[in-house]
Parts: sequence; C-alpha cells; structure tokens
Amino acid sequence: MDKKYIVFAFSLLAITAQIYTVHTVMRRQVLLKERVYDFSLIRVSTLYLIIQLISSLFFMGFASHIPIFVVVMIEFTILAIAVAGFFAVKAAQREIARQDIELQKNLMKMEELQARINLLISQCDEEQIKDVLQKLTEEVRYSNPLSGDISEEIEDEIDALFVDIEAMALDGDAANVAELCDRMKGLLRERDRICKHRK
Repeated sequence: MDKKYIVFAFSLLAITAQIYTVHTVMRRQVLLKERVYDFSLIRVSTLYLIIQLISSLFFMGFASHIPIFVVVMIEFTILAIAVAGFFAVKAAQREIARQDIELQKNLMKMEELQARINLLISQCDEEQIKDVLQKLTEEVRYSNPLSGDISEEIEDEIDALFVDIEAMALDGDAANVAELCDRMKGLLRERDRICKHRK
C-alpha cells in the first residue's frame, strides 16, 4: 500500500473525529461544570488533528526516505495517544458525576431532618414546644451538612431520638420534649466533631 494513502486515511480519521466531537459536544444540554470537560474533549480532538496534520505533511514530504512500517507505527501511536486522552477525559466526567450523586446523597440526611422538625413545629399547638423545636432546627441548620459512613451510627441515634421527640411533642409533653431536644443537640455537636475529624 502507498504511504500517502495510509497518511491520508489517518488524516481523514482525525478530521472526522474533530467534527464528531464538536457536533456531539455542542448538541448536549449540560451544566456549566460539565461543559468544562466537554471543552477538554474538544481540546484533545483538536490537538490530535493538529499533530496528525503536521505528521501527514512531514510523511508526504519525506515519503521516499521513510519505511512504510515506520509511518504505520507512528500513525498508530498518535491515534492511540488520542484515544487514551479521550478515555481519560470521559473517565474524569464519570467520576465527577459519581461524586455529585454521592454529595447529594450525603446532603440529604440533614435536610430531611430539618424538614421533619419544621413539619413537627407546624403540627404542634404548644408554644413552649414550638420554641424548643425552633431552637433545635437552628442547631440542625448550622450542623455540618455532609453525612458519610463515619457519621452513620450517630445519625441513626439522632433519628431514633427524634422519633421519641415527635411522639412527646404531639402528646404535648413540653418537659420531656425539652430534655430530649437537649440530648439531641448534644448528639448533633458530637456528630459535628466526628465529621470535622473525618476532614
């Protein structure tokens, strides 16, 4: 096979990859932080195209002096590096997406607890109980928002304690609600300490 046809085929592949990448990236509806990785894909494909075109011009100019196996080896090396770059960017995108899902899941526990306290406040008639619960929701609001494996055990204790608080609050038992809320504040502070230690 003529070396020029080999060079032409690899150049055409690089041009096709550039067109496909730009077209795919521009038609996607994504968040701004994901768009950064899209531009990284375009950068990889553009760099691949530039290097491929430069090598093509070089090989065409010195075709008579370069063995065909050298041309094929270099062309495949350029292609392999470009493919590795594409996969690296895609892997980074997947990891960011995984971390975002994990982060949302870790933020949900404290948000749900705060929502439960606010719902309980709306269901109570006793002003004294409402005041105590309002202070508790402030404690939750300023607690570390991130949960994780290390805080799971104490969060289970907090959930169990809040079930008791709900029962007492709905019964109108202000004294026990205040006592249990104080205990829960202590658990929340201990949870903050554990979360801080994790960092």
